[in-house]
This record gives sequence, structure tokens and C-alpha cells, in this order.
Amino acid sequence: MSEKRKSGSAGKKKPARETSAPVLQQAMMRRLPRLLRASADYRLPAVPSLLEHYVQMFNAVWTGVGRNFAADDLEQFRVALRENLARAWNTSQYSRVIVSFATEPPPQTSLSWGIDVEAVSTSDEYNHWVATRTPPLFGTHPDAKIFEVARELGAPADVTILDVGAGTGRNTLPLARAGFPTDAVELAPALAAILREEAEKEALPVKVYEGNVLDPELGITPGYYRILLLAEVVASHLRTLGEVRALFQVASKLLAKDGLLVFSVFLTSDGYEPDQLALEMGQVFWCNMFNRREMEQAHAGESFELVSDESVQVYEKQNLPEEAWPPTGWFENWTDGRDLFDLPPGKPPVELRWLVYRKTS
Repeated sequence: MSEKRKSGSAGKKKPARETSAPVLQQAMMRRLPRLLRASADYRLPAVPSLLEHYVQMFNAVWTGVGRNFAADDLEQFRVALRENLARAWNTSQYSRVIVSFATEPPPQTSLSWGIDVEAVSTSDEYNHWVATRTPPLFGTHPDAKIFEVARELGAPADVTILDVGAGTGRNTLPLARAGFPTDAVELAPALAAILREEAEKEALPVKVYEGNVLDPELGITPGYYRILLLAEVVASHLRTLGEVRALFQVASKLLAKDGLLVFSVFLTSDGYEPDQLALEMGQVFWCNMFNRREMEQAHAGESFELVSDESVQVYEKQNLPEEAWPPTGWFENWTDGRDLFDLPPGKPPVELRWLVYRKTS
């Protein structure tokens, strides 16, 4: 009698086919990345304290297109991003880090990325302003504060003024027209060129020093000026307490006895101590923050006394002509700290202040 044998898996029960719609939908979605294509260039503010925020942001973007990074791969990206953020930040607060990525051609589900630095100096930033923005870049009217201070010192012909960070001459030219012997310092060549051209058109005796006022090689006559003015310069461009200290040292050399150092600066409210993220974001948003204790430290060892400390927004609004307010479309938000902090008016813990110091010896 013959015996039939079953071979292989012929006797096993076949698995049931999946018919659940939700399960099938998820199964199809897992195949979708094979067809997805994505590429992008992100230009990031070079804020080192935002490293983890940026890492998680890109991880979420890549996960969204089906590219899931292993922990080791994400750490490699983190290290590269940290190095480039630091490199860009050390160049200037206006620099950018560019993160580029692209998926590989289907059916691959991998992704390649790259990081580069777009180095932007202060001069580069202002050159871009001149090329892309409609003048006047900084407003039409001069600051009311500088005219009050200058007139209190006596007859215009006797009040010599050095306008540092003069831009296109918003303060320099009106002061010179009013008879104050006024010179200017401007770091950005594009702005300095406009200022020279405007002064020459009106035959105003304005000497324009092109460079950084902290540079001892700039060749400015020492002990000559009765006012050293920095409107919106410390607030926008002096990044460290060391630079503010250097400013007082330069002012001590350039000012005559009893001369005045006048500048605007963002001062923090009592009780607020900005963390590293806030300090870095402040620089990116042209709101370099200091406190009054730091201002005292900045002129320690130099012969200066504080004469006045006033809100820029309050003073200028009260003393500018009605048609001159606000000086620019961005002035009110910026001076109130709202460019940096998205809060209602009067709520940010910083404010732009006019500080006036007198050289006492």
C-alpha cells in the first residue's frame, strides 16, 4: 500500500490578508518617503544659544519627510552646527549660518546636509541697506537731545562736536548748518560716501573719518571736542562691556575738560538679569543690553560723572516737532525693546536711554 506524504508547507494554513483600513493606510504611509523629494536652504541667525532649538527644528523637518536620523547621526549634525554658529558669531552678530539639505533620488530614503557660514560685517550690513532701502535710512530729523545739550554749552561756534556712527548725517548735517563745528566718524564706506557728498553739496566744513572710533590709528585730534555723540551706536554695535569701557577711554582722550559724552544705550530694568540667550538675541535685534552697574564699571578709572539718564522715546516724543514723530517706522518698537521682546508697549524689561557724562579732568 502506497503512502502519500505532504511536502514543505503545503499543510500549513496561509496567513490572512490584512484588510484593516487604518493598518493599510499606515503601511502605505511608510512607503511614501520613497517618492518624496525635498530640498531647502535655511539661513539662520548665528545665535550660539539657539543650538538645541535649531537641532530639534531640523530633526522635526526631516522626520516630516520620512528621514529619521539615528542618535549618532543627529549628534554629528549638532557638532557641525555648533562649530559653524560659533564661527559666524565671532565674525559679527549679523552673520548667518546656512543649512542646506536634499533627499536622495527615489527609491532611496536617505538625506544629505551641509552647513556653511555667510559672514556679514557691520559695513556689509549697511552697504546692503544703501542698496536695498529707500532713504532716508535713519529718519529725516536730528535727535532733539543733541541740540539741547549742545546749546547749553554756549554759542554754536564754540561747541565742537564729533558725531560717531554718523551714518548719512542725520545729526551731523543739521548741527553743522546750525553753526556747530561738527566732524563725523563712520565705519561703513557706503554711508560715509553719502555723508561726504551731502556735506560737499552744502559746502559744510565737516571732516569725515572713515573707520572705527576705537581705532587709535584713525587720527582724530585729541582734546578738541566738547561733545562726543553716539546716537544709536552703543545700542546697536557695542557688543561687550569691554567695548563700552574702550569707548570711555577714547572719549577721555578726545574730549576737552568738561566735555560731554552723549550716547543712547539699552538699559535693563531693575531686577532683570538677561541670560545668555537674551544677550545674544539682543545683539541680533540691534538691542545690545547693559545694566547701570555695568555702565559704572565701564568708566571706572576714567574721570567721568553721570549728568543725566532719560528715556529716549519719552524725551524725543516730547521735544521733536509733531510732524517728526516717530522718526522712523521702526523707532517706537525698537526704543521700547519690542523688536526683541514680543510684548505689549511698556512691558519689555529693557529701554533705550539717553546717557550724558561729563569729563571732570
